[in-house]
Amino acid sequence: MNRIQSSPFDINRHLHSRRLEQEVENRTAYTIDAAELNIYETQHIAEKVELTFASPVLASMIRGKKVMHLPNTPAFDLLPGESVIVPSQEMMRIDFPEAQTQNPTQCLALAIDADKVKQVTDLLNDRAPLVDNAQGWQFGQTNFFLTNDEPIHQLIARLVYIFTENNKAKDVFANLVLQELVVRLMQTQARALLLTEGAAVASVNRLAHVAQYINQHLSRSLHIRELADEACMSEPNFYRTFKQTFGLTPVDYINQQRIDLASKLLRTTNRCLADISLNCGFNNLTYFMKLFRREKGISPAQFRKQGSTL
Repeated sequence: MNRIQSSPFDINRHLHSRRLEQEVENRTAYTIDAAELNIYETQHIAEKVELTFASPVLASMIRGKKVMHLPNTPAFDLLPGESVIVPSQEMMRIDFPEAQTQNPTQCLALAIDADKVKQVTDLLNDRAPLVDNAQGWQFGQTNFFLTNDEPIHQLIARLVYIFTENNKAKDVFANLVLQELVVRLMQTQARALLLTEGAAVASVNRLAHVAQYINQHLSRSLHIRELADEACMSEPNFYRTFKQTFGLTPVDYINQQRIDLASKLLRTTNRCLADISLNCGFNNLTYFMKLFRREKGISPAQFRKQGSTL
């Protein structure tokens, strides 16, 4: 998935109306029945600022950097284009190592009501249950770090717009966007769990096995029929289940993995583009270059040059 490189959210309307009363953690809250959007601005270097929410929360960076300290998790940087889901009542301790008056650190925290989360998870568990997973869809049960892909970026940006807009119907608008956001976040988490736990999950979960199978055979043509057979499903059922769980089609997933492999080869080898294209399963160099630019925002040659300067 593309990482959002620039400051991802437009908060100009918020900036025109917010009041700054403290150097650390100036907070402005925008509330509807199902959620609360908090926008924070920190103008002074600080350490171990404590924050807790009564509902599961999505924390995302707008500008600058903060260091997150969460229970049972090594400290990690949170940068623009990145988010973390934190369970309700879990203490966050946050460092702001770069905050300045002229260059404040800005972030948001979207707390989503537990009843809203349950409504969405119940709906998914009823209509699109996870394969080989007794727990079913879950949101906000554990910490989860993610790099915002384009759909999630757009949904958060849309919610910022809705919450800061003076519109009497904003509860209606926000609820529709919240539902999609929770679904996409759960799909992202489900995909990450299936892919990161490797062989242990692949041995008991059909979709994890298919994902592993895809990554082992990226250099050759892969067909839906073949993947459906690996999952012991019919083609229509496999296609539908894969998309519901991963949040993208099998073809899109295959192309994403191929572009990720190509990116690695561009940075770590001197092989020509034609060889890399073939090694990653693309028989058409022009198509490879077009898809790479669409996924990464730059050409393969530019990507390689950019990597050599890091």
